[in-house]
Amino acid sequence: MGKRTLVLAVALILAAASAFSVWQYLSNIEDDIRRDIDEVRVFRATQNIETGTVGSEAKLVIEESIALREVVDPEDGPNTNILCLGEKARDDEDADATICAENPDDLDALLDGTVAAGPISVGQLITEDMFVEPQELNSKSLSESIPQGKVAISFRPGEDAATGGFIRPGDKVNMLASVTVDLSNIAFTALLTDPELRDLVLGSAEAPPAGGGGESDEDSDTATQIGEAAAIFNSNVQFTQTVLQNLEVLAVGADTRDARLGTGLEPQGTQIVVLEVTPQQAELIEWARQFTTVSLSLLPDPDEFPYTEFEARGVFVDDLFDLVPRIQELLEPVEELLGN
Repeated sequence: MGKRTLVLAVALILAAASAFSVWQYLSNIEDDIRRDIDEVRVFRATQNIETGTVGSEAKLVIEESIALREVVDPEDGPNTNILCLGEKARDDEDADATICAENPDDLDALLDGTVAAGPISVGQLITEDMFVEPQELNSKSLSESIPQGKVAISFRPGEDAATGGFIRPGDKVNMLASVTVDLSNIAFTALLTDPELRDLVLGSAEAPPAGGGGESDEDSDTATQIGEAAAIFNSNVQFTQTVLQNLEVLAVGADTRDARLGTGLEPQGTQIVVLEVTPQQAELIEWARQFTTVSLSLLPDPDEFPYTEFEARGVFVDDLFDLVPRIQELLEPVEELLGN
């Protein structure tokens, strides 16, 4: 081995020994410092959290972390806003149970049904005042959510009439109205059974005999058959129709379009439903609410399946049962007698 090689080897050995000595020295200093430092378990944001983020979504980017005790227990008293799970246990010592005793520690309870009160940065400690009830965050009035030319109108449908309680703000719905129609108001049966009224409206099939002073046997038979035919008509008919289509839901109870509660697929039961409509539609809804039974049908996501309006002609009982052919069969003798 040459002299230069020997010198280089000795130099490398001395450098390694020096580096090890420095590392060991610094480690001893760090251990000495750590002996005088208490670390506590806290929660930190691992990603930016925007204002209004629902607590259940924010939980996905919040993880347990470590912080110095001084952060949650300053000299002027405990900072009880910071969520703290207690002291980080050491290998040679038991955890101090008094650390963070005054601090909240239930992350699930904090995030349940709340939203972020403001933006939360990456690495920021989670405090109790970072999440609030949606109504606390939404400082503006509901009227500010209504565009020009529209109005808001509300009603309280039953749970079964509100698609099982699954309607949410921002959804699109159709409104159906069911009503019992009283045919006696249009005097339909009277038209068929009263000979004079029938002749006045429909015209007589033939002139009465000259000098006749009463109704002929043929007229009497005609009136009898017409009366029998009229008897098949019920004076009350149930009718259901889609009266308005593709309406947007502005709010359901305390859940609003601009500050949603994030209830997801949880039925909300009977709630007041607020719809965003035109003034003319509001009048129709109010009339339907007063005089009919109203229900809502939930439409698909409009971004994925754009809605196409249809001609809503309504449904009678004969649309469910084979009633029309039977009525037509019974009316055939009457149509022949009236010359139709």
